[in-house]
Amino acid sequence: MTGRVTALICVVLSVVLAAGCRSRSELRLKAVNTSASTIYCLFDPSCTVTFTDSGTTPIPVAAGGTSFLQTRTFVGKSGTPASGLYGYEYRIDLSKAVETMVDVEDFGKVKYMPCQLSIALEFGPIIDTLDYNGDGKTGDLAYVVTSGGPGKIGLDSFERYHNMLTFRFDSPVCAGRLDSEGDSTYFFGLVSARPPRSITATIKETAGIGSASPKMKKNIRHKVLVSAPQIGNE
Repeated sequence: MTGRVTALICVVLSVVLAAGCRSRSELRLKAVNTSASTIYCLFDPSCTVTFTDSGTTPIPVAAGGTSFLQTRTFVGKSGTPASGLYGYEYRIDLSKAVETMVDVEDFGKVKYMPCQLSIALEFGPIIDTLDYNGDGKTGDLAYVVTSGGPGKIGLDSFERYHNMLTFRFDSPVCAGRLDSEGDSTYFFGLVSARPPRSITATIKETAGIGSASPKMKKNIRHKVLVSAPQIGNE
């Protein structure tokens, strides 16, 4: 009897540990780098796509100029590898944002350079049957368009927890100085079987190296509207 109990405990522990390993593997998922044409060839024989929903949402950062999140979606044409599937792409642009002076308690006016670290949004199931970088292997979860599109900052990794995704940039996306342009990310994207809806995403910000006060070194979160797949019975 003791032997059976011990064996049962071992089986249970092995299942729990395996589940734990799978959970941990969701914490640092990698996106593949690719070109715009490689992605769009999956959706359209012409290797170009028509965006069914495209827009920009201002990011309310404390900076001069403009800061925005760009979202666009497109649908795979019949006969393509992504037939009937929905592509979702996102990009943060602070290239026209400029550091500014802000009032800080006990310090007065200090220079502030906002930098965006990550974006989190509810996405749902991700299609993983496509080859985004043309290496002949399917199973890619996300991609970064490092060729054939705007931007200069990619993804370090992303995390999946149930339906929530958190994308971390490989370098802070910062506003520019008075004499230099700010940063912007490449487009990064995923594919879903579900059509789009409007949701609220969260962008995490911190003060950049140009900020003069230690009191500015705190995390700020911005709420912005984006397109993402419908969830459940929506």
